[in-house]
Amino acid sequence: MTERNGRILCCSDIHGHLSALRDVLFQAAWRPAQDVLVLLGDYIDRGPRPRQVINELRVLLRCPGVVALRGNHETMLWDYLQGTVSEAQYLSNGGGTTLRDYREEPDALQADAEFLNGLPLYYELGDYIFVHAGLRPGIRLEEQSECDMMWIRDEFIRGYRGRTVVFGHSPTPLLSGSTEVYWGRDKIGIDTGVAYGGCLSLLELPGGETYQAPPDDC
Repeated sequence: MTERNGRILCCSDIHGHLSALRDVLFQAAWRPAQDVLVLLGDYIDRGPRPRQVINELRVLLRCPGVVALRGNHETMLWDYLQGTVSEAQYLSNGGGTTLRDYREEPDALQADAEFLNGLPLYYELGDYIFVHAGLRPGIRLEEQSECDMMWIRDEFIRGYRGRTVVFGHSPTPLLSGSTEVYWGRDKIGIDTGVAYGGCLSLLELPGGETYQAPPDDC
């Protein structure tokens, strides 16, 4: 990534809510030539426009200041297509909206799933580590398992100490009872539950300003 002289903007768990993503970027007056934009995964499933979010993600990634990480839902889609996750398991995790978006174009689904499965699992910038779900306490970053980085919850929330981790995956209404960004010790949770009737949040660092948008209409 080229040198940036702007803000760090981060967002997670978009889950097919394209209009909400565009809304928070507009509110923040995102500057592609200056700001770093970090997206923490879970672009698909549950919400109404997963395929359109993937298309938007491909466009955003043309900017050198954009980083897109992989979440557990991207991996579940890939595993489902490889036959290692059952259809029932994938559908129970909200995969029906994604499969409906591609029902006439299975080859496009395969191509997009391969693209998503190739995204990195974490990103380091300054004082921050960005990852979809979190990190297992007591293990060096380069030795963390893929499973933990995409799925971990309680052990990370309760026990992690170290550099500040910005994470999604665990909706903040479950962490704090609020759709506001979660500020914990050495960790910042930014999944404010748009997939469950909450909102989508874009956090600005280091200042802490938050931009929020409601879920898309179905």
